[in-house]
Amino acid sequence: MKYLLDTCCYIWVLTNNQEQLSAKAREALMSDNSTSYVSIISQIEITAKHSKHQIPGLKNPIINYFKETRLSSGIEFLNLKSEEIEATLSLPKIHSDPFDRLIIAQAINNGMVIISPDKKFAKYPVRVIF
Repeated sequence: MKYLLDTCCYIWVLTNNQEQLSAKAREALMSDNSTSYVSIISQIEITAKHSKHQIPGLKNPIINYFKETRLSSGIEFLNLKSEEIEATLSLPKIHSDPFDRLIIAQAINNGMVIISPDKKFAKYPVRVIF
């Protein structure tokens, strides 16, 4: 199974707050039969929030967190494809956050399950756990 972490979930991993994840989400991330991914979209969103000092527990340079934490946690990196950007145009207007809409489009395009506490994600044609 392939899992795509929502940005908030990845922040919890970056800041060593995995207890914020549900038991089901932690189990999915630790399963030997799964691969976990973080989107470049989350890296962009986290960088923007960090520049406004909105993420307690992260210090500069933030790029070290992306490299070190992602590698040590075994989370794979997922780049964005142009067709995923275009796919957001055909998604229902349920979620107004452009970052979340891109993550949803990526999960749909790549056949992934999203790990997110955001209940709006489940209103899209994508599997969500939390």
